[in-house]
Amino acid sequence: MNILKLRDSVMIVEESDSIYQAVFTSSRRIKRFGIDELGKELIEYLKETRSEVEIFTHFSKYGPETIRTYIDSLRKLNLVSEQGKFVEPRHLRQVTFIGELTYSTVETQDLQKRITDSKVAVFGVGGIGGWIVNGLAQLGVQEIRISDTDIVEESNLNRQLFFTSKDIGRYKVDVIKEKIPDSNIKTYKTRVAKDISLDEIIDGANFIINCADSPSVAETSRIIDSYARPRKIAYSIAGGYNMHLGMVGPIIIPGVSACFDCFLEHQKSNDPLKNMKMIKDVEQTGNLGAMAGAIANLHVMDFFKFKTGKGTPNINKFAEINFMDLSIEWRNFASRPDCPTCGKV
Repeated sequence: MNILKLRDSVMIVEESDSIYQAVFTSSRRIKRFGIDELGKELIEYLKETRSEVEIFTHFSKYGPETIRTYIDSLRKLNLVSEQGKFVEPRHLRQVTFIGELTYSTVETQDLQKRITDSKVAVFGVGGIGGWIVNGLAQLGVQEIRISDTDIVEESNLNRQLFFTSKDIGRYKVDVIKEKIPDSNIKTYKTRVAKDISLDEIIDGANFIINCADSPSVAETSRIIDSYARPRKIAYSIAGGYNMHLGMVGPIIIPGVSACFDCFLEHQKSNDPLKNMKMIKDVEQTGNLGAMAGAIANLHVMDFFKFKTGKGTPNINKFAEINFMDLSIEWRNFASRPDCPTCGKV
């Protein structure tokens, strides 16, 4: 039995006696529609949760075919949620958010399922990766594979989620699995290196997020690309920081987007220091927990947009965020005309 109610997050306003407007709060989308007296009565009645039996009984004088037509119209406008069908309490707010981006309950279900059916491999679970794992777990990702060889150190505690002083000396992956007991976390203590196989971690995954930064995010991403490309697995480069600016993206889709080599070439060719002699390289950067959390959650949002197909994920582009003035600089890159990799897998 279907249980119907007007969407909690939708605002309905009266433009005139015969025209209403629905405002969808997540997207700020506005739908304008005609209304008559029966429509007004039905909208008023569905401010409370009602079963279809209750609705047909309450409006029996109009006949079932007429009421069915009006209910279907509200469905097409995406003004009602069908609460008895598929929404579990844990993800109610998430499904409500997704519902405002869709045009039907069926589409909402499909997009939620795309997330919950995901198997994501995360390499590096420190300042950025730990927050990302938390976000993926909150989304309800079916399986999260986390790989890191590091143990918790006291210097991690200012910015890395999950860890306390009691965890110092323990493997980060073990602590995270323990702290998210109701998610399917698979742990690996595997270093991202050319001479070490990542097959077990990557086989069967349908998205990869790379936060491993030793010896560099560029080097570990190149290794991960060598696994992702033949398997046609999309992956996100989530190193987090570039000369102390927060960096979001890009997502590389083998055979679809510009490849990792094109991204690297773009970075090199646009580096203002490229023609200068290196006297001393960066050894370590400082950062804050607030910055790490903000950047990581933007990466999680990028994953959400990529999986649902809603919004604009960072494909063939990335952002650099200056947290001191909240300015954002977007960098677009494209496949090089002579690239031997783009379009091939």
